[in-house]
Amino acid sequence: MHSLLILMDSKWLYVVLTLFLLEGMWCQGCLEQERIALLQLKSFLNDPRGLKNWGRGKENSDYCRWERVECNPSSGRVIKLHLDYVDGWYNSYLNASLFLPFEELKSLSLAANGINGFIENEDFHRLSKLSNLEFLDLSSNDFNNKILLSLSELSSLKSLNLAGNYFQVSNHTNGTI
Repeated sequence: MHSLLILMDSKWLYVVLTLFLLEGMWCQGCLEQERIALLQLKSFLNDPRGLKNWGRGKENSDYCRWERVECNPSSGRVIKLHLDYVDGWYNSYLNASLFLPFEELKSLSLAANGINGFIENEDFHRLSKLSNLEFLDLSSNDFNNKILLSLSELSSLKSLNLAGNYFQVSNHTNGTI
């Protein structure tokens, strides 16, 4: 009986280990996709000083060690991006699709970048696919009322910071206040 239990335990161990290894193989493409997306963000941001270690040299191949990036320790996927105060973004338009590869992203800060709006058809409604996004900081940019509709589709948000933008409050009786 004892040897039968050991045999059953070893079969379960084999199944668990196989599943664990397969999960790692399935996610290898995800991790490479995220690394490529971060490099695309770097070129879009055009910030030679602030993101200098992103993708440079063999020692910086692990994007979880890059500044402004935090990863889930068990999956290796990006969970936080701190892209506030990035040089090179002023008076520019954001391509929200650049963030879609980060499926585990929980927190995104784009504060104080002087972002004016979005590239056509690439607004925040695209980010509604990021079901884990809980914290979004868009403060101190140049957004206006046009982004509010696309932000309403981000149902997973727990915190949204829009302070310091150019929103206008309207009054139905006499227009803008």
